Amino acid sequence: MVNFPKFTFSFFLFFIGSVSAHSLWIPEGYLGWEKAKDCYLPLKKEIQPGAISLNLLNLDRAKMGEYAKESAELRISSLNCFRENVAKDLPEDALSEDLGEYFKASILAEKEKEDMYFSYEWRILLSDNRPYPLTPGEVNLAKQWFESRSEIKTEITNLTMEFLSEKDPKGKESRYLDLFTGYYGSLLRERDKFLLSLSVESYQSYTEALKHRKEKAE
Repeated sequence: MVNFPKFTFSFFLFFIGSVSAHSLWIPEGYLGWEKAKDCYLPLKKEIQPGAISLNLLNLDRAKMGEYAKESAELRISSLNCFRENVAKDLPEDALSEDLGEYFKASILAEKEKEDMYFSYEWRILLSDNRPYPLTPGEVNLAKQWFESRSEIKTEITNLTMEFLSEKDPKGKESRYLDLFTGYYGSLLRERDKFLLSLSVESYQSYTEALKHRKEKAE
């Protein structure tokens, strides 16, 4: 099994079987990572491996909406906390300029690490070493999900930097809450649409492999 630094490994456990980070987190060693760690807020209830909805024709938009709103609220809360904490140590010129640009490399590193953790799920998804691997048609569906996820994650990353650059974050917080909620909701809907488009056998084989990988890691 791959060995990760302690802090990084804890997030590896979190991401296996999950959708995405909600609170801001910055990989260890990058500018601001300790402040981000102090501001990290977990979901009240972890999103488990597998679809949220029961079937493709009746997506559980209410439950996905609850997850999306909570994720958006936690990201904004963690960003506000981060802004407040870094303000204590940053020089005045950095604060007066652009925090989003100042921490750009750290925010981009967050997405890169999330993509790396997602690649573990991706390998399990495309693996032939489990019962009922994906059919060629299902592989195409998986590629569409991969592209959708990447596009939405890019929007969340860009919005995160935009929020940090905002000169009036409190005054425009409701706007950012709506935008983040929309992106997280889209992420969950696209994931459910993909998972529920798989055959019953492929779906069960994949989700069981995710659960087993998570239990083994823990």
